[in-house]
Amino acid sequence: MRITVAGGCGAWPEAGRACSGYLVEREGFRVLIDPGYGTFAALRGPVDAVLVSHGHPDHCADLNPLLRERALGAGDPPVLPVHAPSGALDA
Repeated sequence: MRITVAGGCGAWPEAGRACSGYLVEREGFRVLIDPGYGTFAALRGPVDAVLVSHGHPDHCADLNPLLRERALGAGDPPVLPVHAPSGALDA
């Protein structure tokens, strides 16, 4: 298993740093956890699932560019499971 820490800033990203974001990889399966501000650029590449721990933007803001890349990119990507607490992604 490999864990990559993309960032650990608080409520907003500092210059050159990202908010919370982690990539867990095991046997070719990649799970993105808490894609906060600035993590998309740091953790680019295909992911198989996303886990959002709660709805604060510093833990889910970069879900938007990830989904946008998938929608506008080449090919037809498989369905991406996104797991989050009820209501966390309503905004």
